[in-house]
Amino acid sequence: MYYYIFDIKRCKNKTLVTDIKSYLSSLGISGEFTYPSAAYTTEELVDLGISKKYNTIVGIGSDDLANSIASRLCGRQEAMGMIPLEASAELTALIGAKTWREGAENLRYRKITTMKIGKTANGSGFLTDLELALKGPTEITIEFRDYMVQAKVTKLVISNFNPEITKIGPDFLDVVFESVAPEQNMLSRIGNFLGMGKDDHKSSFSLFRGRSLRLFTSSQIPLASKGHAIAKTPQLVESSDEDLRLIIGKKSVILE
Repeated sequence: MYYYIFDIKRCKNKTLVTDIKSYLSSLGISGEFTYPSAAYTTEELVDLGISKKYNTIVGIGSDDLANSIASRLCGRQEAMGMIPLEASAELTALIGAKTWREGAENLRYRKITTMKIGKTANGSGFLTDLELALKGPTEITIEFRDYMVQAKVTKLVISNFNPEITKIGPDFLDVVFESVAPEQNMLSRIGNFLGMGKDDHKSSFSLFRGRSLRLFTSSQIPLASKGHAIAKTPQLVESSDEDLRLIIGKKSVILE
C-alpha cells in the first residue's frame, strides 16, 4: 500500500501531477496522495500515513522532501520511496532514478536497501550532503571522538552519501573542507590517519571521517542540505543508530 506525499511546488508543468498519477496507476501502484500545506507539514503527513497502516511512504519532490521523510522513517519498518522532481545529482544517484518515470519504475520492482542517514542534534536528518553556508573564509573547529581539527575554510561539506566519495563504513560521515592556507604541521600529524603521503599535503582539500562530530564557529552559521537550512552551528552531527529502508533502482550507485 502506497502513501504519496507530493510537493506540487516542484511541478513546473500544470499537467505533471495528472501525468504522474496516471503513470503510477498504469503500473498498478496507485495509492493515496497528499500534499504538504499550512495545515499539515511533511513530517505530520508521514505520521498520518503510518497511522493509516501504509507500509510504503513515497516522496514526490526534491531533497528537502526526501530528508523530511527519511528523518521520520529512520528506524521504522515502513519503506521509503522517492520519485525525483528537481532533485540533486547526489539524491538521484542514491535512488538510481534521474527522472520521475524511473522513480516510479523503482517502486514497481521494489528493491529495498538499508542505510544510515545523517542527523543533527535538533532531530533533522539528511540523506546526502550537509554544507556549511559560508559567506567567506571562516575559522572552524571540529571535534571528533579522538581528535580535534581547526582550520580557516572557504567550503565545508559533511557527507552521508556522495557518489564521488567511497565510504569506509555505512555509519561513517565524510567531512571535506577547503582551507584558505593549509597547516602543513596539522596535516602531517593526522597524515597516518588518512593514509596520506607527502605530496597529498600540497592539496588545499582535507578529508576526515567519523561516526559523529561537533562543529563550532565563532558565530552561528546555517547548515544546509541542498540549499535548505536544517540546523545552525554550533551543532552535533552524527550517523543514525538505526537504519532507513529505502527503495532503490538497478542504476543506484550503492549497487556498484
